Amino acid sequence: MRILVTTIPFSGMKIDAPISLEALNNRLQEGSHEDPVVFLEAPMADITLTRTHGGVMIKGIISGKCKQECATCNDPVPHEIVATIDWLLQTDSDRAAPNDELDDPGVIVYQGEHVDLEDHLQEALILQISPFWHPVRDEHERCSVCKRDCSRHSWRASDADVAPVRTSGKGSAFGSLLQGALAKGKK
Repeated sequence: MRILVTTIPFSGMKIDAPISLEALNNRLQEGSHEDPVVFLEAPMADITLTRTHGGVMIKGIISGKCKQECATCNDPVPHEIVATIDWLLQTDSDRAAPNDELDDPGVIVYQGEHVDLEDHLQEALILQISPFWHPVRDEHERCSVCKRDCSRHSWRASDADVAPVRTSGKGSAFGSLLQGALAKGKK
């Protein structure tokens, strides 16, 4: 999502557009042979850009539907990830102290008349991914997908309504580690 900054009015400009699904999924798979999180559709950015005398304010959200392994049952489950955007675009000349080496996570420094927001929007989504994510729980503290009791700290394969943690097939390294810890706890 490349923006020509000089065309942004002081009254503001609304952008409602997707970011690249393929680029985001490729970035998530970098350095990994597994697919712990896969976005199912192109995430949508709903942002407003407003020019100020100190740069350009960007406010809004980016959201996308993904599939991620549940920390409770280790099954891939679809859910939505939403990130709030509250950034300031600045050139070196806009900054109060241009030689300042401190990185402010809310400030994006750019050069020239264009700025590419694609990587920044991807990072906003990626930072919202929790490795211990699980679906919502019902009023009895059971997982809405696998129906396991989430109020307990461990699950036993001997429980009538609970299946053992999967370690073969498409199971993750985390699932294998969890299965090993459960087996060690039974000894």
